[in-house]
Amino acid sequence: MGLKESIKLRLISENDAEFLYDMLKERDTTINVTHKKLPTFNEHKNFLNSQPYDAWYIIEIESKMVGNMWIDNQNRIGWFVKNQYKGFGLIIPAFHELKRIHKRSNYFGKVNPKNFEAQKLLKQLNFVLKDSFEDYLLFEYRSEKIL
Repeated sequence: MGLKESIKLRLISENDAEFLYDMLKERDTTINVTHKKLPTFNEHKNFLNSQPYDAWYIIEIESKMVGNMWIDNQNRIGWFVKNQYKGFGLIIPAFHELKRIHKRSNYFGKVNPKNFEAQKLLKQLNFVLKDSFEDYLLFEYRSEKIL
């Protein structure tokens, strides 16, 4: 089984707070849409406990945590992969698994106009630019059918 075939999505738990916080520390705030400054660990735990998304997953490969992915009640998805795992195409199979679990007629990706890496990935996933705003671009993926 190849690397991409071994991708699993596991619902987050409180035990993942430190891993998710470490991932926040890796984010480039100049190309991020939502996190302009690093929250305190307690603020982060409060956010995690508030259940802000319809579903929030740890992306795993052979039980190793490599990133996270979420979907909210407006069908917006988000993801982050640890820097050491970027460039391996892990989000593509993770998104396919997310679509399998959360069947929707469309999905949206909201990215900073300076985040060229995320824009390229959304295009690889067949998202199309739906709207442009000063501080973000909105991409949309339309499912051909809901199973």
